[in-house]
Amino acid sequence: MRALEAKGIAAMTISIHTLTMAILAVNAKVEELKAKVDVAEDPDLSHLEEELFDYSKAKMELKRMYIEEQKTSQNLLPYEKLLG
Repeated sequence: MRALEAKGIAAMTISIHTLTMAILAVNAKVEELKAKVDVAEDPDLSHLEEELFDYSKAKMELKRMYIEEQKTSQNLLPYEKLLG
């Protein structure tokens, strides 16, 4: 399986399968946290919003990596379809 290289502070290599699974898992967590924020009481809200922010940042980075990989691979679903 082809690997992709993430460019950032340190370069790392992960497979497209691992990247896809990470995207799906992080997206599920973002949706779960959004639902919790909507019904959270004040004492919990700050913690949940911070966690949602962190997962949202990860989601954006994973999306960027996936879109970069799409440029060199013709058999990947568009990002939006990947999320269903």
